Amino acid sequence: MPLKENFQELIQHGKAEFPIQYYVNSLHIPGNSVPLHWHPNLEFFVVHHGTVKIQAANSEITLYAGQGIFMNTNCLHSYTSSGEAPCWCPNVVFQPEFIAPVNSVINSRYIMPITLNSRLPYVVLDDSAPWKLEILDCLDRVFSMLQSYGEIGSYGEVPMLQFSNPPGSPECFEIRVQCEINRAWELLFMHHTEIELAPAVKNEHVLQIRMQKMIGFIQEHYAEDVSLQDIANAASISRSEASRCFQSYLHTSPVSYLLKHRVERSMQMLRDSNMTVEAVALECGFSSSAYFCKLFRTHTGMTPKQYRSDRE
Repeated sequence: MPLKENFQELIQHGKAEFPIQYYVNSLHIPGNSVPLHWHPNLEFFVVHHGTVKIQAANSEITLYAGQGIFMNTNCLHSYTSSGEAPCWCPNVVFQPEFIAPVNSVINSRYIMPITLNSRLPYVVLDDSAPWKLEILDCLDRVFSMLQSYGEIGSYGEVPMLQFSNPPGSPECFEIRVQCEINRAWELLFMHHTEIELAPAVKNEHVLQIRMQKMIGFIQEHYAEDVSLQDIANAASISRSEASRCFQSYLHTSPVSYLLKHRVERSMQMLRDSNMTVEAVALECGFSSSAYFCKLFRTHTGMTPKQYRSDRE
């Protein structure tokens, strides 16, 4: 996933004439993830199969098959598979303008009250309310149509999934997609005052800037001998403040995040190269291949060799 230094995703979703894109996040192996990122678009994400842990703003959420989530604009988020089963997660990313033009009364009355609400970074969609189930049904129809008739996105071909609703005729499917998205948004707007708001975070923008600097440092220097002090120095703060920031935002420690990132990078190398396990361990900043193998198994449930053979 191409990202700016501040973790903004660089992919354009959909086209100007139809600004919505369908994807399937295929998290085949436990521990696989879509990295921390944000975009100025809206996103609906549903777990079709498996279990997914989601980092959304400074919250951690676990979703199971049949559940979904709405991600508001500019919400920093990531997805990680959980459990033993592969995860298949259809989602759509679209501009707010897909619902209505910027200068329209629809935008000012019904879109902006949600997109400009910093205390509503996401909404979990499950069976806790009938309107949430109706949104999930709308999304099922959207996924079904876009899987059958939509264009392939920048990340390439996606797995074919079985949805509850048939796609119908290709004629006018774009209109039907927009109708379903608008209905989902209508339900979201009609009930958004019922949703518990995220607590206001003092100096949240300062916290996010610090996190972006420290995570950026980790992603650039993960292969080196990195200490907690090095991570803290990247944001010009103390080690204790660095730890507090990570616990507040990601519910983990800076060192744990560093190790997790090293494992994720090693997974990519095991997939895409013929390097030995020992070479991959060294390339990812591990001084001991034995420790690397132990940590890899903790994160993925398998050894590096098993992971490589499973991908072949």
